[in-house]
Amino acid sequence: MREVLIAISHFKRFYSQTFQPLTEKFQLSQLETDVLLFLRNNPEYNTARDIVSMRGFAKSNVSMAVDSLRRKGFLTIQTDTNSRKLQRLNISPSAYAIAEELSDCQTRCFSRIMNGFSKEERQMLREQLMRIDQNILAALNSSFKEIN
Repeated sequence: MREVLIAISHFKRFYSQTFQPLTEKFQLSQLETDVLLFLRNNPEYNTARDIVSMRGFAKSNVSMAVDSLRRKGFLTIQTDTNSRKLQRLNISPSAYAIAEELSDCQTRCFSRIMNGFSKEERQMLREQLMRIDQNILAALNSSFKEIN
């Protein structure tokens, strides 16, 4: 399945190049851009732990990106009302327009890579990726059990 790894590598490079004009315009790193997009696209998952868990970024990198975004005025941080240990991340009102511009860029990126795929093909791809993900999770769970 070498093709999958090659496609992932190409996608990462294309994705980064797609955002380059905006990352320069707003003086953001790619990770800061990814954090803003994650929070914009997943408002119910608004902790650094959620970002680390769902995006697979290193905890230290997310921490640095969140701190930088907060200093730049892109994020606000609120302590959760039920758990003082939990910090909720929110896009600052002054950064909403920037997050929307980044989201529009992301939409164009995904539209471009899915060019020529029918609605049915897109659905089949989603289903196949979900099956692959289920297999990966099962393998991770069995590997974890084997170690312990």
